[in-house]
Amino acid sequence: MKVKDLMKKPIVIEHDMMLSDAAKIMTKYSISSLLIVNDGEVLGIITYHDLVRNFGESKKVSEVMTKQVVSVKESDKLQSAIEILREKEIGVFPVLNSKGKLVGILDSKDILKSWDNEDYIID
Repeated sequence: MKVKDLMKKPIVIEHDMMLSDAAKIMTKYSISSLLIVNDGEVLGIITYHDLVRNFGESKKVSEVMTKQVVSVKESDKLQSAIEILREKEIGVFPVLNSKGKLVGILDSKDILKSWDNEDYIID
């Protein structure tokens, strides 16, 4: 199975959005992270945990987002994403096409939901 088989459409925001507005979007769509993108290029990611750490503060997303974002390619095997997930202990991946542009998002929850056979067991 390839990453593109499980990825979802990402919800992206602008870097100058306020944290309170990002929280509203996460709540509306029942998601735990948002990607900050400019012209298809991922600038950062903000998670539910970032919002909790900065609760009540009037800050922009760009002030607290993680800028070193680990991504996967849509053509990667799902096994590769699982290995990165284990190694880096992250829960969400922006999915990029062959030109490095954002085309999707892959969440560890989606990987776990698809885990219905032994093809994903890592030795």
